[in-house]
Amino acid sequence: MIVTLSGVTGTGKSFFKNTISEELGFKNLVIVTTREKRIGEVNGIDKEFVSEEEFEKLKKEKQIVVDFEFLGSKYAYRKAELDSNVNQVTEVHYSTIYEFKKNANNVFSIYMIPKDLERAKQELRKRNLSKETEQKRLKEIDEHIKEYEQNKDLQKQFDYVFINDYTEKAKNELLKIIEKRRAE
Repeated sequence: MIVTLSGVTGTGKSFFKNTISEELGFKNLVIVTTREKRIGEVNGIDKEFVSEEEFEKLKKEKQIVVDFEFLGSKYAYRKAELDSNVNQVTEVHYSTIYEFKKNANNVFSIYMIPKDLERAKQELRKRNLSKETEQKRLKEIDEHIKEYEQNKDLQKQFDYVFINDYTEKAKNELLKIIEKRRAE
């Protein structure tokens, strides 16, 4: 099973991805990207960081699928990983969920909504981003929420909507939901 976590920046996707890996034994499904590595990120663990040339070569060889651009960087998933029977967890940009589900089997898609949108914006501000990038990401939060609220077809792509209030109770609730789904 592949658990996908989607939602606005700052809603806890990375935290939950790591928690699901650590507490439920899911493998992190690493996304391939041309984005610059951030402080603290580990190549091959957090993301697979490649050059533009490497990305295009992988795409030409059909080793990567579900490719898209976001804030000037390219992203994609390795086809072999999407075909795997290993339990995996990954973050998926909401706009690519349609394509992701076409290219992967046994997907449990979760859309995460922050109980308090301002808390998500605070979480974003804690990151070590340039002011320009931070402003783009803050704007994207508002656009993303609006798109999700208005797009019924997009809402139907998600198997579960999870409201994160950033508590231990919320963490335990999400883990139980995933365990139940895995047992089905």
